[in-house]
Amino acid sequence: MRSDPDLAHAAARGNEASFAELVRRHQGKVRGMARRLSGSDAQGDDIAQVTFLTAWQKISTYAGGTFSSWICTICWREFLQWRRRQKMEIEFDETAEIIPFDRSADQNEMRMDLTRALETLSEAQRVCVVMCVATGLTHQEAADVTGWPLGTVKSHVQRGVALLRTRLENANVA
Repeated sequence: MRSDPDLAHAAARGNEASFAELVRRHQGKVRGMARRLSGSDAQGDDIAQVTFLTAWQKISTYAGGTFSSWICTICWREFLQWRRRQKMEIEFDETAEIIPFDRSADQNEMRMDLTRALETLSEAQRVCVVMCVATGLTHQEAADVTGWPLGTVKSHVQRGVALLRTRLENANVA
């Protein structure tokens, strides 16, 4: 079985089968990361597809290290681009009336699942938990991917996991 760096170097020389093997090995991780970051299966799949397209176009820039970290860095950047485009498309109507939604009545009946629990975290906590817990990157790899300090990543993971435990403890997890 060939290593990821060997496959990446073969792909950089134009070997499509080698790149296809890299996609096969890492697509679950990348799709899961993109889906959790975006909060949508469809949007996550789109981000993952663009991630692999970008990776194919830039495979010659892979300089070693863990391929997983390299591809997750691309996924992170594609997610940020997607989020920027989303923010530009959202128009805020200042004349709209804001009607608060009271969930207290159906709080006991509402089933909490991991996706909804992740949405309750701050964005930084969600990003770090997704990268380190769901995607399996080390704290250092997540820090490299995001450009955030290592201590910040560790802190966000620790706090995010603690909040998830609290929120999911008594929930009927789907």
